[in-house]
Amino acid sequence: MRNTYDVIVIGLGITGAAALWRVAAKCTRTLGIEASGPTHSYGSSHGNSRIFRRAYWEGGHYLPLLNQSDLLWNELEQATQKKLLFRTGGIFVGPQSSHVVAGSIETARGGGIEHAVWSEVKTRSHFAAFNVPTGSRTVFEPGAYAISACEARLEMLNEAVRQGAIIEFGDSVVDMGPHGSKIRLRTRNGQTHFAKKVIVTAGPWIAIHLLPELESCIEPRQIPVFWFKPKKGFEHLFSSDQFPIFLYEHQNGALLYGLPSILSNEPGVKIGFHNRQQTPATPEWANIPVQKIYLEEISEVVSDLFPKLERSPIYAKNCFYTLSPDDSFLIGESRALRSTYFASACSGHGFKFAPAIGDALASMAVGQQPHVSLAAFSAERFY
Repeated sequence: MRNTYDVIVIGLGITGAAALWRVAAKCTRTLGIEASGPTHSYGSSHGNSRIFRRAYWEGGHYLPLLNQSDLLWNELEQATQKKLLFRTGGIFVGPQSSHVVAGSIETARGGGIEHAVWSEVKTRSHFAAFNVPTGSRTVFEPGAYAISACEARLEMLNEAVRQGAIIEFGDSVVDMGPHGSKIRLRTRNGQTHFAKKVIVTAGPWIAIHLLPELESCIEPRQIPVFWFKPKKGFEHLFSSDQFPIFLYEHQNGALLYGLPSILSNEPGVKIGFHNRQQTPATPEWANIPVQKIYLEEISEVVSDLFPKLERSPIYAKNCFYTLSPDDSFLIGESRALRSTYFASACSGHGFKFAPAIGDALASMAVGQQPHVSLAAFSAERFY
């Protein structure tokens, strides 16, 4: 049958793009379906830049996936011969009681990751843009880097097409079910496809029409991202060779993240709260304006930490987080639909893991054992 494929990937954000890239090398006939265009801002994967770090304060159980992702990010850059990774290094700052600092040190020591622990004086001397508070500690990870996010995703899709994959943009799957030994998919535009295996990576849309079994395990939220411009004469302090990717745990528990502008079309230094300013949302609420109170809140924190940035952001935009109850990932095989594999609920910190997650999904779809155990991320923990 003309519309029969070995594997179909639904949703081509960064995780779906990675899955299609990895599975296209393993199968003769692969198809990727994306509801929007090649580039869009309706999900969680758009934008110019993302952070990669391995001294992961969230826990050492993420490290095998991070190590595999690091290998594959570098493989992608080498295969495409394009600069996708910017070696900024990273610092993770907080008070003495900081979870970010203690967790980063624990993972770095346990994983043999190169790092150093600095006082606030040493942090200021190395990175003059940062006015870190007296009494704070910093974990410096020289191997951390920034990823050219949109470009990396497009290169994954390009690599998948070079390997024979077909991609359909502007259509979405509205019904999916068994059909003999295969899975039948019907789309909004009236197409019918059949697949031996299906990979679903549709972010906050995953429980709509596709895998309702996950509905109780995910909560879509909107969260704003901001861009700040350096004050005149201090632009050099925020360049990608002077300004690292960072996490900063405020004494009130707010977790700030940021990274330098790595592309000429990015409007400034990208900064946002990870655990603040989250608003419950539905996927249909894309692109609503950022609330004024959020602009004021982040401006106050940024003006203290970065006195050489303009106080108010020059640009702000909402994006989606798809959260699980424990802020970790959901990766595995559907209980309701055989031969169907999924990844969702990246909970705002999943982009860096995409190559390893995509590679694991591709392996499962062709009957191979993933390189990394996914047991810690099974949805079974919520059932």
